[in-house]
Amino acid sequence: MRRACVAGIVGLALAGAAWFGGPAAGQEAPAGSAWPMLEGGWEAPRTPWGVPDLAGIWDSKSSTPLERSDEHAGREFLTDEEVRAIDEASLAVEQSDEAQGRDVRGELGTQADVEGAYNNIFSTGLGVRYARHRRTSLIVDPPDGRVPAMTEDGAARQDDIRQRFAARAAAAAAAGIDLPYFVDMEDRYDNPEDSGYLERCMGVTIPCTGGLCGFSRIVQGPGWVGIYYEQGHGGGAYRRIPLDDRPHLPAHIRQWLGDSVGRWEGDTLVVDTTNFTDRTSYRGSSENLHLVERFTRVAPDLMQYRITVDDPTTWTRPWTMELALVRQDDTENLIFESACHEGNYSLTGMLAGARIDERAGR
Repeated sequence: MRRACVAGIVGLALAGAAWFGGPAAGQEAPAGSAWPMLEGGWEAPRTPWGVPDLAGIWDSKSSTPLERSDEHAGREFLTDEEVRAIDEASLAVEQSDEAQGRDVRGELGTQADVEGAYNNIFSTGLGVRYARHRRTSLIVDPPDGRVPAMTEDGAARQDDIRQRFAARAAAAAAAGIDLPYFVDMEDRYDNPEDSGYLERCMGVTIPCTGGLCGFSRIVQGPGWVGIYYEQGHGGGAYRRIPLDDRPHLPAHIRQWLGDSVGRWEGDTLVVDTTNFTDRTSYRGSSENLHLVERFTRVAPDLMQYRITVDDPTTWTRPWTMELALVRQDDTENLIFESACHEGNYSLTGMLAGARIDERAGR
């Protein structure tokens, strides 16, 4: 995350205090208070062709967890006191010495020096998560704020991934290799296809929110909407969404980001996406994933973003999450295309190592 972006988030957080107003300290927020600005009758500005103007750079990062914790079981909203405590903790993390770690080079020749790689100007994070809407979980349906149970097929796919992960971890440990994490599940790097999607610059999958795809740019034209998702080291992603509510592509045509078709329902942009491939997944989903996204601009710098996730081969029921997208300064916070392939030296090095092993008969 660029420094200017951090400053922009802090400023919007302070300005957003009025938007996210709620009950007295120590009291529960009443139903519906996640979006008090809706009660004020605010209307979104219009494009020259008459639809709500959603264009701009939007930040989806949030301190709100996806699922409701046991601590907040049965509670949909945070109190004022809890919100203040989260704000103070987030600000303390952002200002800490630890948060500046990538900007302080490690000792020359050490592992810390090599791992430092990019400084914070290329990082998405720093622990700042200001954009919130008082909820105790991003999931608003089911009412318990938890991801529904998986089907037998979904659970079996997840178990297979866990077993492959555990096998590789055990092999690495036996070889005395200290690997803190794995970006793929394969045992070799013989070919590009053996590497993970992140290493291959395959781009993001959707829905793409939070730390992975904090920033996105929305552009509009008559009958179309385009969205670019910024991801510093994975390739980013572009979506082109027609707004004529056309039929989806035939079922045998599958695309990395699916087939998105949009329409306006009043002031809400509704985007329906199907036709995903069997190689793109969201939290364990299959090619049967079906997303319905709803974008509603509710204030000058705020957008309500609802996503309904449905895959009957993965979960026992559909589920919905809600995010508060915060608009960024279009001048200060320029969004850049990810240059992933151009600097992807790690993949070249791994493939070169595989060729050396082949020549050595290993």
